[in-house]
Amino acid sequence: MDLSQVPLFRELDPKDLEALAREARPRPLQKGEVLFLEGEPVRALFVVQKGLIKVYKLDPEGRKQVVLHVEGPGRVLAEVALFLERPTYPASAEALEESQVLAIPKEVFFRLVEERPPLARALIRYLARRQGQLLHLLDRLVFHEVRERLCEFLLEELRAKGQGFPLPTNPELAALLGTVPEAVSRNLGELYRRGLIRLSGRKVEIPNPMALEEEIL
Repeated sequence: MDLSQVPLFRELDPKDLEALAREARPRPLQKGEVLFLEGEPVRALFVVQKGLIKVYKLDPEGRKQVVLHVEGPGRVLAEVALFLERPTYPASAEALEESQVLAIPKEVFFRLVEERPPLARALIRYLARRQGQLLHLLDRLVFHEVRERLCEFLLEELRAKGQGFPLPTNPELAALLGTVPEAVSRNLGELYRRGLIRLSGRKVEIPNPMALEEEIL
């Protein structure tokens, strides 16, 4: 993957991109393979090259998963954890399908941030956008119904990945939306029956995005 396609690095000049690329190491992951576990020391920043990575937390009993987000190609993982006072991963990450990430060692990334002000500015802008996304997620969970949250999620995935984007499993999607799998299944079925979405396995197409937007009030 060309690192210039990664939002965090998009505004960097070619020299900065080359410096990052020299230090990055590819790491393939099989479906279900863990990238890192909650509580482990943070050793690297990860860029998803291909596949899907699920970031999740377990309940105190270690049984029930709460999916925080799912990241695909071009997305970055552990960018916040790098700067924690005690740099350990606050959640776990696992491959939902055969995937590959680029690992940029923590020390290398810190050095590049200190040596290259454009990277530091890009990182601040990226973290600010992430904070805005988290506030938007909180607003959505508190004030929107399940149908609205689902439609908004589908439209965000369409904008990010295009038609035919992959859909997480119903339990994972329920965790992302702050609901239960039965509600996800029921609302997906209703959108499908009304022709607002098309499903082929876990691949989704939205024939008329504007019609789906009308479901969000």
